[in-house]
Amino acid sequence: MTELLFQTDSYLQDFDAHVASILPEERVAILDRTAFYPGGGGQPCDVGLLTVDDVTYPVAKVKKQGDDVLHFLGGDAALPSVGASVHGRVDWSLRHKLMRTHTALHVLCGTVFRDYGALVTGGDMEPLKGRMDFEFAAMRGELVREIEAAVNREIQASREVRVKILPPPLRQDHMSAIIAFVHAEFQRAATIRAGNRLDLDGESL
Repeated sequence: MTELLFQTDSYLQDFDAHVASILPEERVAILDRTAFYPGGGGQPCDVGLLTVDDVTYPVAKVKKQGDDVLHFLGGDAALPSVGASVHGRVDWSLRHKLMRTHTALHVLCGTVFRDYGALVTGGDMEPLKGRMDFEFAAMRGELVREIEAAVNREIQASREVRVKILPPPLRQDHMSAIIAFVHAEFQRAATIRAGNRLDLDGESL
């Protein structure tokens, strides 16, 4: 099991850990703890570096598999041994852009639901760019401009953003209405509150 450091400190850029296991054919290292976000909620995974002694491996991809986080190592250096001490460094430029994008999409989601009652049906993101699909019967230019202006007002208001991790089973008293529209089975979920809007997010930062 990999301890998910990013869930309690999303601004953590460097961390120390130990190699829990190695998958040699895939060039994968599984660590006992990690700050690398494996992707989820539409957000791509982190990349960065892992250093063992005097060898530095590029982390080309990160993936969650059960309770483990798989770190796919680039290069052709010999893989580290199980039990080895490692130092990880997240590509902070990429991560911070994705965090900003992810939060902006929550603001968009909350604003559209508050003003129009429309729910999200899909979406994805990349650094400083994202897409969300809503259950509008039709879109028109005037509506898009209204939404843009409303979202910009919320951003300018500098609402406090709070994140709370909820282990299963989720609290039905305030989550059931949201869960009804979630089309995935979360092992862990987070509530994200921006101002007075509460959202559910899977494996969030």
